[in-house]
Amino acid sequence: MTRQRSARPWVAFLAICATAVAILVALPATVAPTPSAEAVTAADWRPGNIIDDATFYNSNSMSSSEVQAFMESQLRTCRAGFTCLKDYRQNTENRSADRYCDGYSGRTNESASTILDRVARSCGVSQKVLLVLLQKEQGLLTDSAPTATKYAKAMGQGCPDTAGCNQATAGYFFQVYYAARQYEIYRLNPTSFAYQAGRWNNILLHPYNTSCGTQRVFIENQATAGLYIYTPYVPNASALNNMYGTGDSCASYGNRNFWRLFSDWFGTTSGPSGTAAIESAYQRYGGAGGSLGAATGNVTCGLAEGGCYRDFQNGQIHWAPATGAYKTSGAIGNTWRNAGSENSSLGYPRSDELCVLVGGGCYQEFQDGQMHWTSATGAQPTIGAILDEWKSLSSEQGVLGYPLSAEQCVLADGGCYQEFQGGQIHYSAASGAHATRAPFLAYWQSRGSERSVLRYPTSDQKCGLKEQGCYQNYQGGLVHSTPSTGIHATVGETLGAWARANYEHGALGYPTTDDRCGLTQGGCRQDFQGGRIYWLSGISAQSIYGPILDRWVASGGEGGPLGYPTSSTQCVLANGGCYQEFQNGQIHFSPATGAKVTSGATLVLWRSLGSEKSTLGYPTSDQRCGLKDGGCYQDFQNGQIHWSPGTGARASSGAILTYWQSMKSEKSSLGYPTSSLKCGLDAGGCYQDFQGGLVHWTPTTGAHATQGAILRAWAAANYEHGRYGYPIADQTCTSAGACSQRFQGGTLP
Repeated sequence: MTRQRSARPWVAFLAICATAVAILVALPATVAPTPSAEAVTAADWRPGNIIDDATFYNSNSMSSSEVQAFMESQLRTCRAGFTCLKDYRQNTENRSADRYCDGYSGRTNESASTILDRVARSCGVSQKVLLVLLQKEQGLLTDSAPTATKYAKAMGQGCPDTAGCNQATAGYFFQVYYAARQYEIYRLNPTSFAYQAGRWNNILLHPYNTSCGTQRVFIENQATAGLYIYTPYVPNASALNNMYGTGDSCASYGNRNFWRLFSDWFGTTSGPSGTAAIESAYQRYGGAGGSLGAATGNVTCGLAEGGCYRDFQNGQIHWAPATGAYKTSGAIGNTWRNAGSENSSLGYPRSDELCVLVGGGCYQEFQDGQMHWTSATGAQPTIGAILDEWKSLSSEQGVLGYPLSAEQCVLADGGCYQEFQGGQIHYSAASGAHATRAPFLAYWQSRGSERSVLRYPTSDQKCGLKEQGCYQNYQGGLVHSTPSTGIHATVGETLGAWARANYEHGALGYPTTDDRCGLTQGGCRQDFQGGRIYWLSGISAQSIYGPILDRWVASGGEGGPLGYPTSSTQCVLANGGCYQEFQNGQIHFSPATGAKVTSGATLVLWRSLGSEKSTLGYPTSDQRCGLKDGGCYQDFQNGQIHWSPGTGARASSGAILTYWQSMKSEKSSLGYPTSSLKCGLDAGGCYQDFQGGLVHWTPTTGAHATQGAILRAWAAANYEHGRYGYPIADQTCTSAGACSQRFQGGTLP
């Protein structure tokens, strides 16, 4: 990615005091190389222009192999037991890209030269400058026995003269990376520090002896300002007059040594001026007979970052110390100029226009972005996070194709978007930059885009799901599509319930509708291939599917007697059974019985008996009401539960139930049961209380009712425990009303 300039609202850089992060006074004895035949002298020293910007910020000044060769040229032999810089290697770590550097991808066992070259290119600082700083600070290039401490503070970064070093920047890689980054901080925040280019500055002569005073220096460029911020002292006459030695007690050497080393190693610290650079580039383009044609104006300087430009018949050439000289012309040049040229979000050009892309497309690199052109799309800039996202999708060769517009930052929460042939890229600080394309883009727009409940996308579209499904993450939910279900969003509570049901892999499958609200009591619903999810305030969203859903819908759904589901469908019961809780009851399902509703007192009793694990088993019918005295009943696999206002809910089963049914149940003289079945009596007997009497059963006597006076007489004789034992026949009565009943031990009365 490229360093951002004005395309994103950066957090304001905090005011930084004049004391530099690293301010060492490098001792000349540790850094002095053998003077060259044409050694620099005090007469060559210009305190306001130690090195020009073009030279300092030229990150293409050397290749990695040239850096390695230079290191080897400075030291042929290393002392035994030590690792010299030319042989030094280490594992490096990832560093995130930011405003100042393009980041760093860590590697294993990297050489010192490779690290230095990659850092230079990431942070836009010359490889030559970094080599000089290594020597100026710790003398590492010529040290045949460097210690671990020297590598730990190789650049003096985070090591002020008046305090200990910052351990967070210790070590060769961190030192090189954060020193280079520090100079970019100075460059991009020029008014945040005490020493500034383009004005007079009072600079100390010595770090500790303030009585030595200051020297008034007009700093001519940003690179020189950065050197003074990093090492805030200017050499006095004694340091300059003994260029390769030491001066008096007020002498300091850091910036003198930087200038002297650079000059001795690499020549002049001043590169070509803007005028010379533009003229050289013009000749490279063919001069008056080339693509630019004749000049139509003189070189004009004083642009941002020390830049210059010149107009020609067919375009312009712009130069800046950090970028070099390049032409802009045609549609790309016109669009760049209309956007504000070097003051736009793109900054200066850093390459020529290249017309080698698919579909006859052209592009040009700028400091902080790119400009692409085709005859169909025109010239469009791409910058920042949107550019990075587009690159990750293979730029114009990917699914998005070429840009159709510039970035537009007019969305909610400070968001931006850009149109492409195959869709859009949206960006917000909270969500990052992500592409949306048909049909997701059209669907998202129909919902209200970033102002909808979905808000911004947080991932790109991903496919390869079952049934040819695709999905995309958004801040407020998910959007899924399949050829058979179309495209639909799941959000909020509904999304949570669908996740618990294992998304499209579960029983619900994919959504087939969007969420719909405004149901009874203000509820919401979303349909899926295999079922539905319902949500009501105060009740978490619940899924419902299969036979239970069918039965619930048949009962009236959320507007029926059961109300909304309060649990999801649970298929964990015996014999393949399932159940679901509702506001006013339950539905149980088994393959043998189907789906049946249980509610009220019947449900409470059945639960107390053990539900489907009880002797009753699963319900085989819904509860039916309209019986005598306002009663209701429900069938189960192995019995019934009857309820009436006067008796409550009671279970009956087995031979006693059969007997009672033969008596016409609650319509008989027995009426409703007033207790559930009770067993464990003598001889394996069971009994049940009814409104009009008792029914007893044993394996040998069968089931028989006792009622009225006979029941009272039998009770007085201690029921089955007395001499009469169990009844062996039903009560019989004569036409005159005389009744009798036979028991094991005789007849009553």
